[in-house]
Amino acid sequence: MKRLLPILLPALLFSIAGLSQGCSDAGFCSLKYHATQGEKDLKNSLSIGNVSGGADGNTFVNGTYISYRRVLKKDLFWDTRITANYASGSLATNFNIGDLFTNISLRLAGDSKKDRSVQLLGGLKIPLSAANDKAGGKPLPMAYQSSLGTWDALLGLQYKVKNWEFTNAWQIPLTMQNRNSFFKEYSLSSDFPSTNKFGRRPDLLLRAAYQLNKLAPNFSLRPNILAIWHLGEDTYEDISSKRQPITGSSGLTLNANIIGTYRINAKNSIELSLATPFLVRDIRPDGLTRSYTAGIEYRVSF
Repeated sequence: MKRLLPILLPALLFSIAGLSQGCSDAGFCSLKYHATQGEKDLKNSLSIGNVSGGADGNTFVNGTYISYRRVLKKDLFWDTRITANYASGSLATNFNIGDLFTNISLRLAGDSKKDRSVQLLGGLKIPLSAANDKAGGKPLPMAYQSSLGTWDALLGLQYKVKNWEFTNAWQIPLTMQNRNSFFKEYSLSSDFPSTNKFGRRPDLLLRAAYQLNKLAPNFSLRPNILAIWHLGEDTYEDISSKRQPITGSSGLTLNANIIGTYRINAKNSIELSLATPFLVRDIRPDGLTRSYTAGIEYRVSF
């Protein structure tokens, strides 16, 4: 039975994905920490991934990304990732490039005898789109956009002891470069809030995870609880160019998440992820809400 787990788990993940919201953040849920990943003789890795799901207004979204990792030295790692997004719904079909992520992670302390480590991460999210895509000359809401259109600082701290991982991370918008011009009042759909020149507030993440390594050969599971606080109400500019708060956009989102990893051999692995929300905010004007998500990533190291 244990040998069947790597085959049965992906089927299970996709069969229950309809219950999932996923992290639905602007990037920092998937930041990589490498202090305990092994692969000591492999300095580079290349990954390609896909995440699909349903957004507000019965919109189907399909996001793809490609990422590269480099071990700079023993305790120092560099990651970069570029994203793209396809969205299709009642208002339009839209595809565009998304964001460039780049970050450095550093192991500050470690104790191999006690299997303990502390790791610090810092990086940037750089927009490759201004969130102003249109269809037939009409502005599209944020659910159809491939980027938030803002430069963000990404900060993280992870503590690992044996099979437990505890993570604290921040995502802080640095600029207000969003050029979205969508007004709910002028749209054919009432499913999306007005986001003209959308302004997004920072996020705080707390995560507790447990690594299960012996379920089957070369297979591991990492269930985790993920809490995200959106620190304040987002804003938009009304038709008189006055900035208005979007009521109900602040607060807590709480998710249960599970990640399954199957190591094909020393250089190749496949990862699948699934998450289900227990608590969500009243409104997500950034367009990142998902009624379900299913994600898969293939990685090759060299």
